[in-house]
Amino acid sequence: MQENNQKSVVQRLSDGESLSNENLENIDLSNQTLIGADFSSANLSGANLKNADLTDANLNDANLTGADLSGATLLRSYLVGANLTDATLENANLFGAFLSGSLLSGTNFRSADLRRATLGCPHCVPTGAFGSLTTFENANLEEAIFGEIKLDGIVLLGANFKGAYLYEVDLSEAIYRETDLEGAITKQGRN
Repeated sequence: MQENNQKSVVQRLSDGESLSNENLENIDLSNQTLIGADFSSANLSGANLKNADLTDANLNDANLTGADLSGATLLRSYLVGANLTDATLENANLFGAFLSGSLLSGTNFRSADLRRATLGCPHCVPTGAFGSLTTFENANLEEAIFGEIKLDGIVLLGANFKGAYLYEVDLSEAIYRETDLEGAITKQGRN
């Protein structure tokens, strides 16, 4: 069995190897260049990915429960169906990332750049609404797409929604000010 320490994982990735379905729980890959890495369906729970460059990475269906991705670069990364429960993405760059179907419960997106990101999950029910709040406080969601999602226990205070498209989004349980949604495009028209 291959040891999954930082050095061996970085070497395997630089050799073009996929780490799909790997158990990488609690691994420290902070400050690493992991461009185009394949972590699909991998267990990265508790992983330290602070300031890692995950541009164009495949994190589809990955378990990122409790992972620290603060300051990470996730440009155009795929996180479709990923479990981001209690993950920290504060100040992360998720420009153009795909998060459709991701579980966002207690996820911290404070001051993250989510411009042109795609979020939504028509059949997902967030766990522990208002127990462990997901926050987009002061996040840049300009031109982001939110589709078919109920934002239970979501904090949107100070977020930038200019040009964001909110399709069938239920904000009845979200925490926000009307001014936070200025410039957003809803099914009813521009706010």
